[in-house]
Amino acid sequence: MKIPNIFIVALLAVFSGQFYAQHQNLPLNYQLSQQLERNTVQSTNLIMHNGVKPSIETFTPANLYDPIYNDSGKYYYAFTEKLFQKNLLSIEEEGLKLVADPLFNFSYGRTTANDSLFRLSTNTRGVRVAGDITNHFSFETQVYETQIYYPFFLDSIADEKTVAFGFGRSKVFKNRGHDVAMSTGYISYSPIENLNIQLGHGKHFIGNGYRSLLLSDNTSPAPYVSITAQFLKNKFQYRTINSWMQSLNRLPATNSAEALFKRKGTSFRYLSFAPTTKLQLGVFEGTVYENYIDSIGQVSLSPSFYMPIIGVSTISDGLAGKNNNLLGANINYQLLNRFSIYAQLMYDDLNKKGVQFGFKYFDVGGLKNSWIQLEYNSVEANSYLSSSDNPIQSYTHSNQELAHPLGANFNEFLFLAHFEKNRWLATGKVIFYSQKSFSEKGLGSNLLITPEENLNNALFNKTVSLSGLEVSYLFNRKTNMQLFGSYYYRNEKKTNSIDTRTIRNYESYWQIGFRTTLLNFYHDI
Repeated sequence: MKIPNIFIVALLAVFSGQFYAQHQNLPLNYQLSQQLERNTVQSTNLIMHNGVKPSIETFTPANLYDPIYNDSGKYYYAFTEKLFQKNLLSIEEEGLKLVADPLFNFSYGRTTANDSLFRLSTNTRGVRVAGDITNHFSFETQVYETQIYYPFFLDSIADEKTVAFGFGRSKVFKNRGHDVAMSTGYISYSPIENLNIQLGHGKHFIGNGYRSLLLSDNTSPAPYVSITAQFLKNKFQYRTINSWMQSLNRLPATNSAEALFKRKGTSFRYLSFAPTTKLQLGVFEGTVYENYIDSIGQVSLSPSFYMPIIGVSTISDGLAGKNNNLLGANINYQLLNRFSIYAQLMYDDLNKKGVQFGFKYFDVGGLKNSWIQLEYNSVEANSYLSSSDNPIQSYTHSNQELAHPLGANFNEFLFLAHFEKNRWLATGKVIFYSQKSFSEKGLGSNLLITPEENLNNALFNKTVSLSGLEVSYLFNRKTNMQLFGSYYYRNEKKTNSIDTRTIRNYESYWQIGFRTTLLNFYHDI
C-alpha cells in the first residue's frame, strides 16, 4: 500500500529537524533541588510545580535551571574547561545531542564507636550517558559499582536488611563492607508541549521537605512507567507512576541457583494545583497492590493498577482493603521572595497518620544559593503496614522504606543550614528524634515486621541526636563534582520498660573525598 505524501512529511517533521528539545529529568539531589526552589521563589510570574521530583525539563522554565547546571565563566585552557565547565564527552549534531561523564565517590575516613576505631570508605565508579534526539525524545542512564564501609550505627541496620542504603541488595565485602551495583535510566518522550511519558528504572520524591511522608528516594531504583501532564494554563500538573517493586523474600525454591524475589505492583498518583505563582496544593494516593499470596503464589494485580486516575484504587478497594492504600496532601507557600512554608499530611487506614511542617529561608545574609531549613516529622505506630496476612505489602521496596527512612512511630526535628560563596559550600546539620517500639525487634516502628497485637505491653524507646558539618569545593556543575570533608557526631540512648537499664551508644566519624553527587543517600538516621 502506498503511503500518502502528507504522512511522510508529517513523520519527517516529528522525527527529524534542525533543532532538538530537552525532556530530561533534573538530578534528584537535595542541594540542587533547593537551588531550583530558590530560583522559583524569587521569580514573580512563573508557575513551577516543585512538589513532585525529579523535575522534568519539559515543565521547568530554562531560566530557573540553567544557572544551576551551566557555568558561564571564562576558561582559557581545554583542561580547565573540562574540569569546571563542560561534560567529559559532548557530541552535538543535527537533531542529536549526546553527553557522557564519569560518576564516582572516592572517600576515606575513620569512625570512633564506643572507644573502638575503625575505617570508613566509599569506592564508587560509574558513568552517566544522556542525550536529546529531535524535538521529542530524551534519555539518560547511570551505572554504579560500589564498595562501602558504613559507620557502625548504619552498618548494623544495613546488615539486618541486607542492603546498601539507596543502592539495593548488597553482598558482604571483606567481612564488614558492602558490595553493591546499581543502575538507573529512562526514555523520556513528549509528543506535545504539555505531556511527557517516561519508561525507566529510577526513584521519585513527593514533597518540598528534606524528608517525605508520602514517597521518597530513600529506596533503591525500581522499574516504572510515568505520565506527566500540565493543563489549564499550567495551573494544574498531574503525574501518575506505575512501578514494579519487590520484597527480598524469595519465591519457593526452584531449579535456579537463586529463586526470584516476591514482587509487588505499586502506583503513585499526584495532582498539583497552583492557584497563584506562590501557592501550591497537592493531593496524593499511593497503593501497594496484592500481587503474591503464600498459599496461592503470584496473583493478578487489581484492574485499578492500570487506571491512571487518582482515587480509583481507594474508592474501589477502601483504605482497609486487600491493597495497601495511602492518602496524603502537600502544601507549599512562598512569600517575600525569600521564604517557603510547607507541610504534609499522610493518612493510612484513616486511623494512622503522619504530619510534616517545615520552613525555609533563602539567600541568608545576602549569600546567593544559601538557605536555612527547619522541619518537623511525626508518624504514628504501625503506619505504612499492611495486614499480617500479607506482610510483603508493606510500604517498602527491597527492604527499604518508601517514605521516611525511620519507618513509623517517631517524632523528628531537623535543622539544616547551607552556605555558598566562590565555589565553597558548607552544610551544617542537626537532627533529633525519638522512636518507640513494642518489642526489641521494632514492633510498631519497623515496616518489615508483621503488625501484631501487643501482648506483653513492653515499650522500647530510642532517642538519637546527630550533628555535623560538611565543607566542599565545587568543581563541575554538570555532575555536581566536589572535593569534600565532613565530621559528624551521633549519640543514642535506649531504654525499655522490662528492666531499668539505659544503653548509650555514641559514634563520631569523619571523611574526606572526591565525588560526583547527582543522587541522595540518607545516612542520617
